[in-house]
Amino acid sequence: MKELSKREIENAMRNNVWHFANEILYKMCRENFEHKTDEHILAKVLFIGRIYAAAIERRKTKNNDINDNFYIDTVASTFLKSDLDSHLNKLKNFEALNNENLKLVLETHHYLTKVIHAITEQNKRSLVSKYLHFHLPELFFIYDTRAVEALRSFKTKVSKDLKHLTELENVDTEYAKFFCKCYELKKEIQEKFNVEFSNRHLDNLLIENANSKNSIKKLSGTFSLIKN
Repeated sequence: MKELSKREIENAMRNNVWHFANEILYKMCRENFEHKTDEHILAKVLFIGRIYAAAIERRKTKNNDINDNFYIDTVASTFLKSDLDSHLNKLKNFEALNNENLKLVLETHHYLTKVIHAITEQNKRSLVSKYLHFHLPELFFIYDTRAVEALRSFKTKVSKDLKHLTELENVDTEYAKFFCKCYELKKEIQEKFNVEFSNRHLDNLLIENANSKNSIKKLSGTFSLIKN
């Protein structure tokens, strides 16, 4: 397991080049929190999905017919008819993760995953995690392949105290495992370095480590080519 340095933590807590863009998304979701109008739904799903490389239209279809009608007639109406706001409203008064709300958070992720699966025929756990994160940034961790890979350097197993959460019926097991590891790593960082470390800071840390690992792999490949 990789040992974290104070320098890495400080770097993760600094605003990076994406800070301004992220703040726009946070503001959009904060000021248009619920899902009552087509315009608000379409803007949030489109912007978050496209900017974070998790567009909802990336799906398996027989004719691959993706156009504006899919967003207007399918995406917007699906969100309008869903009970997503009911789930979000149960969580919005929580300022941080704790043992009382972990189950609710994971069940909300699972619920939206099911809603989106019904119109895409795909498991969109990455898009769902990103979409929910921008609505409730201190409750949802951002899931994607780079973050998962980087997390393995810090956390390889879910602790016994949280393992039951990954076995619940109404959770996405893959996201639940990732979520529990992030939750524990974040707490360890806060205790060890005595800092207020946010979910966004943790995402910065994971992505930076993922980028560093990729750079090392590329460098190693270059040396291999030179040697050969």
